[in-house]
Amino acid sequence: MKNYLIALGSNLEINNMTSLVIIKKALNSFSEFNMTIIKESSFWESKSYPDKDQPNFINAVCKVYSELEPKYILSQLKCIEKMLGRKFNKRWGNRVLDLDLLSFGFDILPNKVIFNKWYKMPLKQQLSCQPNELILPHPRIQDRLFVLIPMNEVAPEWIHPILNKSPKELIDRKIWDKENYLKLVEK
Repeated sequence: MKNYLIALGSNLEINNMTSLVIIKKALNSFSEFNMTIIKESSFWESKSYPDKDQPNFINAVCKVYSELEPKYILSQLKCIEKMLGRKFNKRWGNRVLDLDLLSFGFDILPNKVIFNKWYKMPLKQQLSCQPNELILPHPRIQDRLFVLIPMNEVAPEWIHPILNKSPKELIDRKIWDKENYLKLVEK
């Protein structure tokens, strides 16, 4: 069985759809793209990242099952983003929809060396560089409370294959700035 964890985020409205509606539409479309949702988190509001002056995000995480390989799941996620109006511009800028593949079980892709390169990369460099291959687990999971809290709802048993910690342990190991706090939007 191939289980994936996927993060969803939106901070821009389009065609009179709020960010919450956009995320719900994305979730509802997963089955059309060969992904079966096993579990969905609540919806959470967070400050935009890394530029805190942008509109707030609505975030969620879901666990899905698919027979597709990770690179094809990523391709399907990009199709859903485009279908719902995402325009690709500035890295980590405002987004109608952002779907991030967080993990493929406990696998490390493509390998530990490349994962560690991106994991250890300074923020300023991350803003200007983008990997040209799929890296799993997502190298920024541990830095994003807006991913960890909903991830803990849907996959508390997941263990980061490099850091050897569950989502709850990753949350608890750090003192989070109040700007990282989330507000529950809807269960």
